[in-house]
Amino acid sequence: MVTAEERHNRRYLPRFTLGLGLVALTALVLLAFILVPRLRMEEHTLVSPIEVTGVPKGYIVARQSHTRAKIRVVGLPADLAHIELLRLQVDLPDQPALDGSYPVTPHLEGAPPMEVLEVNPPEVHIRLAKSVKRDIPVQVRIEGKPAPGFRLGKVTVTPSLALASGPSEVLEGVKAIRTTIVSVSDATAPLSIKVPAENADEDLLTLCPELFTVRVQVEEIHATRRLPGIPITTGTDEPRRIAVTPETVNIEVTGPARLVEKLKAGTGISAVIDTRELKAGIYVRRAAITLPEGVDLINASPELFTVTIPDS
Repeated sequence: MVTAEERHNRRYLPRFTLGLGLVALTALVLLAFILVPRLRMEEHTLVSPIEVTGVPKGYIVARQSHTRAKIRVVGLPADLAHIELLRLQVDLPDQPALDGSYPVTPHLEGAPPMEVLEVNPPEVHIRLAKSVKRDIPVQVRIEGKPAPGFRLGKVTVTPSLALASGPSEVLEGVKAIRTTIVSVSDATAPLSIKVPAENADEDLLTLCPELFTVRVQVEEIHATRRLPGIPITTGTDEPRRIAVTPETVNIEVTGPARLVEKLKAGTGISAVIDTRELKAGIYVRRAAITLPEGVDLINASPELFTVTIPDS
């Protein structure tokens, strides 16, 4: 005989079992929605610059312990594949201390869905200083030597003063702004080149202008030389036997050292008295002295010569 309890169990147990099954299935589906994407997520580490905002008017960041930070994030591979930088920001309060540490805050506006796990460093130390401007002399850095026979002349830079702006504590120690190196190695002609400044505090100072025109004069070295005993000739077209007294001339010349130092009689130097139109007799004439191009005659001794042309 079936009791009342057994009849109750037979009636409601299948419904209860079905209800538990539906609850378990729903839980599994929800768990799948939660865990499956998690299983597909990846972790990335990015390096991004740190932006400082809220700097009071008239002040500037004189020192910043870190200008970049690592940010560790997790997200779907497809979302992270195209991310290179994230916005990292230090928001200063309305009245910040001149020397203090502040947290680095990631800003994910406009970024794909992701979770920030860590920012390293989590805070940066910042020192503020008054922002000032002043003119500073510009110095040109010259390197090397001109080619042999040439020397360095006048060096000018335009403008000669640079307007520098930056932290007062930095500008106080700056006596001059140096340009990057200007090379004159093996130069044989004047140079004109635009160069930037070489600044040890490049991130702290702003210069106006950013480029400077450097002009370097490169000059040939000149020399003076005395050449004695240059023979006097009457030209190759003179067939007669003509006597010239004295028979040689002493000359003093000047010009580029590279030319003057190589001079010698018979190599581009000649002293000629043209006698082709002269008849027999005795004459007093000057010699025409020919020198290589670029070499100038200072004087000749003697200046006059006695020319004796015999009867033919």
